[in-house]
Amino acid sequence: MSSFDLKRTPVYAESWNVAYRKKQAGEILRDTQTRFNIIKNSFRYWAADPFVFEHEGQTYIFAELYDYILRRGVLGYCKIENGRTSKWKPIIKEAYHLSYPCIMKCDGRIYIMPESGAGNELSLYEAEDFPNKWKKKKVLRKNVSFADTTPLPISDARLALTHRVDDPEKPQLVLADLDGKREDAVIADAEAFRSRPAGHIFEWQGQLVRPAQFSENCGDGYGKTLIFCRCSIDGDMKYTETEIKELRPEQLKYDRFLLLDGMHTYNACEHYEVIDIKTRRFNLLNLFMRVAGKFIRR
Repeated sequence: MSSFDLKRTPVYAESWNVAYRKKQAGEILRDTQTRFNIIKNSFRYWAADPFVFEHEGQTYIFAELYDYILRRGVLGYCKIENGRTSKWKPIIKEAYHLSYPCIMKCDGRIYIMPESGAGNELSLYEAEDFPNKWKKKKVLRKNVSFADTTPLPISDARLALTHRVDDPEKPQLVLADLDGKREDAVIADAEAFRSRPAGHIFEWQGQLVRPAQFSENCGDGYGKTLIFCRCSIDGDMKYTETEIKELRPEQLKYDRFLLLDGMHTYNACEHYEVIDIKTRRFNLLNLFMRVAGKFIRR
């Protein structure tokens, strides 16, 4: 007789939703009253790590879609149109988990540099037919355990901030050379609890601001709040930052009720802001795949 106990299987599992509102970058630092619109998840996916991107007069939200069937993250998008969003559509899948679809435009081309640490690499994807068709353009770094890598908004676009996760007990914010031509440098003055990037660095009141995740040794505190840091980079590529605000999900307003258990991403474009919200909910497909997985692994 199997020792597997159905009663010990969590019925309500971790889930995430993406939410958006019409606001300019950085408004979240002073406006907590304008409501965010929560995007409904599909039966198969929940969505997190949103990046909002404007292209040819249209607005898209790219995100990690956690696939209950594959049991890992894939990348997808939805479109904001006439005050509503389309359904989530998956666009990039690998044999390993993908998340944090850091989207950017360079020399007229559109790229996504996702978190792909589960594949022990940092890769760059290029849009062949935006927004639906992408190809892996280049593996930027091999044999690395980087999480949520985010390029620096400076002329030397080959530098990025990343969360090195070789040792989960010692999280580090690292200044990394995407070409691997110089040694990665640990940011000494970045506190460990805010070492993980949480979105693009943006300009606010004439200064650069970096969103960070609150991650207390990636334990129970992971994904609980957002921390915003004023940052600067000098001529010698020395990076420094100072915390200016911590923001919890319950400090914001939403268009409908959702059990709030955390948030860990903020991004913005010219007209919209996006966040993700951690919650717990029942999903029949999730429960089925969790139970099936117990037997498959035996």
